Amino acid sequence: LGTEREQVTVLTSDKAADHVWRDPNVVIVIGGVGTAVSPGSGWIAGRDPGYPPAARGWALPTEEYGIELDEGESTWLRAAQLARLGARTGDLVWDIGCGSGALAAEAARFGAAVIAVDDEPGACASTAAAARRAGVQLQVVQGRAPHALERLPEPDVVRIGGGGVDVVIACADRRPERIVTHAATRDEAEAVGTALAAGGYEVECALLQSVGLDTGDWSERERSVVFLVSGRRPESGP
Repeated sequence: LGTEREQVTVLTSDKAADHVWRDPNVVIVIGGVGTAVSPGSGWIAGRDPGYPPAARGWALPTEEYGIELDEGESTWLRAAQLARLGARTGDLVWDIGCGSGALAAEAARFGAAVIAVDDEPGACASTAAAARRAGVQLQVVQGRAPHALERLPEPDVVRIGGGGVDVVIACADRRPERIVTHAATRDEAEAVGTALAAGGYEVECALLQSVGLDTGDWSERERSVVFLVSGRRPESGP
């Protein structure tokens, strides 16, 4: 880059995942002789824009993942969270408290780079499996937020699946364009909204109620009632 502060680090592939990357960075990946590159493969972690997914649409139903999703990962809540995040090619998405990995995998399907964080080993394994099933790449970090976030690169948008107000405050301090989370009660939603507003974010909250129906006999199959809370940094635009 031609400056006195330039530093060059050469890493083999087995060391790259554990290396601490500091912004700004230029990363050059060099494949060895015989490296297989699939036709049309590009630089993004998800897929090329406009790719034809195996399952069209977003917020795919539970059966697409082959695992049980909890209330905080219901199909319609994920749809609303993805819409508010607006993840796109070139973004870095943090998914904190990633759970099954359904939202992380779908954000990567939009072409975003995704770092999924969870304290539970089972959740980390499930997220890696969801990414493989979706045909995308993402990074999984096992650790408890907010401490696990300290050494991560700066995010563009953040989805918080768990961790409470302390995690919201820690994320707001990193100044992503958008922060999206959910709450089970109005008091919890108000506390999250207050923390986002104190961090300089414009806050939006909606009570979402969804009832999934079995169209075989039209019986109730899945019910979810949550508060969707999102914050937008004013200077980031609509």
